Amino acid sequence: MSSCCSPTGEEMSNQTTFLDTFKSGSKRFATLVADTGAKTMLKTDVAFLERDIKNRKHTFGIQIYEILQSNAKSSSTSDTVFSASDDIQTAFEECKLDVETLEKKIEKKREEMVNIGDGQQQQQPQQHDEGGGGDGESVSGRNAELESGILPGY
Repeated sequence: MSSCCSPTGEEMSNQTTFLDTFKSGSKRFATLVADTGAKTMLKTDVAFLERDIKNRKHTFGIQIYEILQSNAKSSSTSDTVFSASDDIQTAFEECKLDVETLEKKIEKKREEMVNIGDGQQQQQPQQHDEGGGGDGESVSGRNAELESGILPGY
């Protein structure tokens, strides 16, 4: 066989290194895409929960208005005032409990977002500056381009 058509041991090694690097970069890219999607979904969940808090406070305001309105229509005896005060306190405690529950959910979602970012950083192995494919560019340099989404020449 002629040596012009069959790759040498060094060329085979470079091809294997390139393929391994490409596979590794592809896996990290897929993980990054999945993590970004998960974070986006969590951000959406937080936005909906914040909206729920706002709506709950709005409902509380309507409840208080109705309590005070019914109090104004009744006679202004001390019993009516104390009853309105009790109703207001009860409405406030219910609203406060609902808001605290929603805030705890928001906090959990934010912790999940932080954990997604931490998990990705821990999964990435240390990069060594090795020869890449004979073009003078290091493997870690190409990986950085893959991770940043910026490809040279495009």
